[in-house]
Amino acid sequence: MGAVVDELSGPGMGLTFAVSAVLGTGLAAALSGRNGWWWVLTASPLVVLGVTAAVELAAHRDRYLGKGLATGAAKWVVHGFPVMAEAAAAAVIVIAVRLVRARRRQHG
Repeated sequence: MGAVVDELSGPGMGLTFAVSAVLGTGLAAALSGRNGWWWVLTASPLVVLGVTAAVELAAHRDRYLGKGLATGAAKWVVHGFPVMAEAAAAAVIVIAVRLVRARRRQHG
C-alpha cells in the first residue's frame, strides 16, 4: 500500500513506501519462527524490488518499453537499495532482540 500511496502522491517511491517496507519486514521477523527468519532476511530485498517494479510498471507502462525497461530496472535497484538495506536491518534488529529475550528467559 505504501508504494501505491507514494506513486499516487508523486513520482517514484518515497517515504511512505520505505516506512511500510521497514515496518512490514520487522513485523514479519517478529511473527516468524527461527526457521522463517532466513526467509524474511533473504526475501525482503526481493520483495522491495518486486513491489517497486510492479507499481512502476502499472503506473507508467509506456515508459518501460524496449530499452526503457533495462534503464528502469537499474534505477529501481539503485534507488531501492537504501530501502532494501533498511528493511533487512529491521529484520536483523527484531531477530537479535528476540534472541536476547529468549536467552534471558532461559537463564533468568
